[in-house]
Amino acid sequence: MEITDREVFEIAINAEIKAKEAYEKVASLVKSDIIRDELLFLAKEEDKHREIIEKMVEKFKESGEEGKKIEIEVMGEFKVIAEKMAEAIKKPEINLDEVYEIAMQAELVSERLYNELASYAANERTRVILNMLADMEKHHFNIIKKHYEYLMQYPDVYKEELYDQLMKDINFNF
Repeated sequence: MEITDREVFEIAINAEIKAKEAYEKVASLVKSDIIRDELLFLAKEEDKHREIIEKMVEKFKESGEEGKKIEIEVMGEFKVIAEKMAEAIKKPEINLDEVYEIAMQAELVSERLYNELASYAANERTRVILNMLADMEKHHFNIIKKHYEYLMQYPDVYKEELYDQLMKDINFNF
């Protein structure tokens, strides 16, 4: 998809905002303190990414340059995933499986997007920042994947009644 570099960053800002909202929403639903804390950590990370990208957009504006047309292969997929996530978290009955699956896809697509953008970077500093964002997205994917595996392996632990009961029943016999 051909798009201007400035437009890509504006879309990325919106996607980071949606990802933050999704992680906060899921965090409010899970009962595991450990998983909730990790989801809130991811939400904060997405907010930091938004801030970094906003600074890049500000540099574009300060330079007064017209946006350059660039070819971003992953852009169409990136937009679709962002829309899917927005729809999934608006549902009154959120399906955690669905949100986790979309979140994993979103992190991988974001990684690819930032890697593609790095190839267009005007200088080494910008390239490093974009590569760093790509690496962070890969790390986020691994965290979400692990949560998803827990969800699949221990689905009842995500239900309040069982989680509370498990916490009450913890007992060690040494």
